[in-house]
Amino acid sequence: MTLLVVDIGNTLTKVGIWDGVRIALVVQRPSDEAKDFIADVAKMAGAHSAEAAPLAVCAVVPAAFQVWAEWAEAEGRPLLRIQGDTETPLANRYRAPETLGPDRLAAAVAAEHRLGAPVIVASAGTAVVVDAVSPKREYLGGAIWVGTRLGFRALAEGTKGLPPISLEDVSTPIGGDTAASLRAGALHGTAALIEGLTTRMREYLGADAPMTLTGGDADRISPYLRIAHELFPTLTLEGLALIWEHARGQSHADR
Repeated sequence: MTLLVVDIGNTLTKVGIWDGVRIALVVQRPSDEAKDFIADVAKMAGAHSAEAAPLAVCAVVPAAFQVWAEWAEAEGRPLLRIQGDTETPLANRYRAPETLGPDRLAAAVAAEHRLGAPVIVASAGTAVVVDAVSPKREYLGGAIWVGTRLGFRALAEGTKGLPPISLEDVSTPIGGDTAASLRAGALHGTAALIEGLTTRMREYLGADAPMTLTGGDADRISPYLRIAHELFPTLTLEGLALIWEHARGQSHADR
């Protein structure tokens, strides 16, 4: 069965089509454009299946989620909203799971499925998030800090005269002018943050856990990381599909 997986983030909404094995197609658009986006998604889903494909959704923007939920109801599409306390293949050890960002949980599920446990999951987007799964397949939680673009916006609002920068440009760790220095802080600084948190979490876990990298800025940060990692752009979407299958009592071993 075709499944639509929808990750509604603070900045972007990503939608993928899960064919039971992999994410076959991914499109994204700003989360505040949900109504316009849905029309395109309907066409995309229709090209892959004659059925009214169900949805597995995680959302950190309630208003955008409501638009998707109303569309699913109008279309007769079953919808599973995945939240921080949703049951998954992992034991959830987060102290207050109802406050846990569901995208974090979904990414951890997919990372453990791909690489086993323990595993470290890093996401570079609006926020930088580094999470840990224990050797016992327990989601433990992790660390959150400001993402590259959000950090620059905050810096620009709190100071005067900062030049615009492009994160697409190559950076050295020592910037020769203000724009280059900002780029160095954003790219090398974010990479160093992820490296440092990964190293400390490995010490805490007592194991040399592999690390996965995902998120909207993952492809820009990846070249600056000095530790081995796997780059999985669709990690959260895959996790949503795996949680949906878990809720249906289905696993890859069953297929």
